[in-house]
Amino acid sequence: MSIPRTAIELLSRRLQDLYSLILATERQFKSPASGLALLDQLINDPAWAWLRPLSLLTAEIDHVLHETQAPTQYDHAIVASHIRGLLFGEGDLRNDTFLERYRPLLHLNPELAGAHGQLRSLVKSAPEESADEAERLHARHQWSMRAKHKHR
Repeated sequence: MSIPRTAIELLSRRLQDLYSLILATERQFKSPASGLALLDQLINDPAWAWLRPLSLLTAEIDHVLHETQAPTQYDHAIVASHIRGLLFGEGDLRNDTFLERYRPLLHLNPELAGAHGQLRSLVKSAPEESADEAERLHARHQWSMRAKHKHR
């Protein structure tokens, strides 16, 4: 198994754990739906729209991990950059709508704060994207195409 695959799989598992903890924390303040009702809320309810970028990122990572083409160092760097932007507000992938809802939850759930810290440690050791903007945008475009389309 390649090093980028192993590292991305670990990031994926940690993101899924974080997602579960976010749901558990948020459900303290919202009606307690479960199963299909919860899935429907996450997909269709505007009150949960802020969480969709995390859902999408997790789905994209899983899709790329299940392709026959092995993930690369570039893929690892892109995943880490998306996490840095989404969860930590760093870089050009920052998502203020997500951060406005996410950051207060960290103070409400110590387990969520711990998971956040674990992800921060993992992305600190991840490779950085290219400093060259054209190269970075090209790699992101390739990632996006891989994440959204089945490999033939």
